[in-house]
Amino acid sequence: MRHFKVKAMVQSLDISAITGQQADAEPSKRSKPSALRRTLQALRQRLTKRNRPKPPDWFLEKFSNTTNTDKIGKGCPAMEDAALSSEIRGSSVLCNRLSVDPTLQSHYRWLAIVSLAVLYNIIFVVGRAVFWEINKSAPAVWYTLDYLCDFIYLLDTLVHMHEGFLDQGLLVRDAFRLRRHYFHTKGWYLDVLSMLPTDLAYIWWPPETCSSLYLPCPVIVRLNRLLRINRLWEWFDRTETATGYPNAFRICKVVLAILVLIHWNACMYFAISYEIGFSSDSWVYNLNGTRNNTLQRQYIYSFYWSTLTLTTIGETPTPENDVEYLFVVADFLAGVLIFATIVGNIGSMISNMNVARVEFQNRMDGVKQYMAFRRVGHELEARVIRWFAYTWSQSGALDEERVLAALPDKLKAEIAIQVHMDTLKQVRIFHDTEPGLLEALVLKLKLQVFSPGDYICRKGDVGKEMYIVKRGKLSVVGDDGITVLATLGAGSVFGEVSVLEIAGNRTGNRRTANVRSLGYSDLFCLAKRDLWETLSDYPEARSTLTQRGCQLLRKDGLLDEQIFADSQRVHDSIEGGIEKLELSVENLNMRLARLLAEYTASQAKIKQRLAKLEMNGGPGTWRLECEPQTRARSGRLYSLQPKRRPRSRPDATAKSSDAAKQNTL
Repeated sequence: MRHFKVKAMVQSLDISAITGQQADAEPSKRSKPSALRRTLQALRQRLTKRNRPKPPDWFLEKFSNTTNTDKIGKGCPAMEDAALSSEIRGSSVLCNRLSVDPTLQSHYRWLAIVSLAVLYNIIFVVGRAVFWEINKSAPAVWYTLDYLCDFIYLLDTLVHMHEGFLDQGLLVRDAFRLRRHYFHTKGWYLDVLSMLPTDLAYIWWPPETCSSLYLPCPVIVRLNRLLRINRLWEWFDRTETATGYPNAFRICKVVLAILVLIHWNACMYFAISYEIGFSSDSWVYNLNGTRNNTLQRQYIYSFYWSTLTLTTIGETPTPENDVEYLFVVADFLAGVLIFATIVGNIGSMISNMNVARVEFQNRMDGVKQYMAFRRVGHELEARVIRWFAYTWSQSGALDEERVLAALPDKLKAEIAIQVHMDTLKQVRIFHDTEPGLLEALVLKLKLQVFSPGDYICRKGDVGKEMYIVKRGKLSVVGDDGITVLATLGAGSVFGEVSVLEIAGNRTGNRRTANVRSLGYSDLFCLAKRDLWETLSDYPEARSTLTQRGCQLLRKDGLLDEQIFADSQRVHDSIEGGIEKLELSVENLNMRLARLLAEYTASQAKIKQRLAKLEMNGGPGTWRLECEPQTRARSGRLYSLQPKRRPRSRPDATAKSSDAAKQNTL
């Protein structure tokens, strides 16, 4: 028996090792002794029946992966859990610390540093390869900057290799998985090519040989550094998403692209002038003269010529040979295509910058045309125009509902809470209420703007909304419209009791005063329908708000206690009746389910009996055996059916009538 147990244990170990071979193939290559040690330790524990760990739960492993790797990344001590040790696959704690969260601000700053290094190579590698005076001016500075950029490239490769990615919505921090994911992408090819030590060509091609007689300069071997440009685009995308002025940033990015293209084209013009021969004709660069030999003159003239050619807005020297003609034609075509695209993009960006203003102006023009068509008075027309002007100056005619429509409800609620929660907490009836109720009500608030002299509500109107003053001054006036009874400012609330529909309210849920706007006022409005739709999900909060509304009415002497008590009793009786009705419906459902079950069982029994009868004998036997059952069954059916009188046949009726006549005669 002992032999069979040990054999079964060894077989289970072999099966587990075979199943885990594919998942742990690469880690086992890296740490075979540790894997062998863990296997022997597990075998010893199984044979001695000591410290036997529980089988790992795949569900818990899946959802605790991120937590475990986070703890390892933060340098927590080694853990004794066997599942965790198998999860990290033998990798060291130092390697697991190499995980970078791409959403952090530090990662964005690092991308900015890498972008500066890439931009340096884009501009100066090409320029130094053609204009020899740049290399001779400060060689030590250029060497320092070149190898500093190479060091940044090396660090960026390590960072790029360990950048986290999302797997099923969770950020992966395991260093081994990050490296494996990195090498499965196409970006690592460009990273490796951009770091190739092409500077070794300086050994047989020293940079000092660069002059007007030998072009291009040896620094041309560093062109592979331009392959890291994808990190520059990544930083541009991150900046465009994070900045508050995306259109202005897009314009700056396009201008930078134009300048780089003109710079490269100027370098190509200078290199072609060298190939053809400086000062050989009127098209190439004229190197004669002390002024033309300076770096400043060479670059400025080449840049000027490149700008005129690519933009096609000026006259350039006429080409004199085939190479010059081909280069100018290629420049013209490239200029037409590139700058047509660039100008179109800039035009769309500028139009997008003013799209809100144009849309607002169109709406205002439509209202003006309508008022002119309907012959509205000049005074009212001026008030409407002033309202439009105030709305634009305060919020830019921003439609919050349309802007936030693309966001999920959770994010919309969080934004609304940060913007409007302090305003909603100022309402007395909402003090100390459930946070969920306030979050639901925040989404229901709507901003309304009133012009000077507008009445927010009049005395006797049915209260359908409550108002919270955000900005401006309101006055409570008498019936004459002159006497000012009170003044309301920012944070004031009115109409909160009328939206609760409390029975016994002596005002009958109607407004008790006239409220008028002194100047331009911004008010948050909460409709009664929205409030009750939200309170339907919070019955406890509904009763609490009703009690607080009753307290406010009692304080002002506006609550009829008798009517309120009667309404509460009616409400309680209705609730009790509803509960009884629900109980009776549940009982009926149970009885109906029981009857259906009995009916189904009887049907199954009848089918079984018929099948047995068909299997036992022929038709005669079946007929004889079925007759008693049929009679009995027909007797049962007959007892359930209403009795009918037998109809007499017409012949028998005629005979009986003739016999009766003869007897009478």
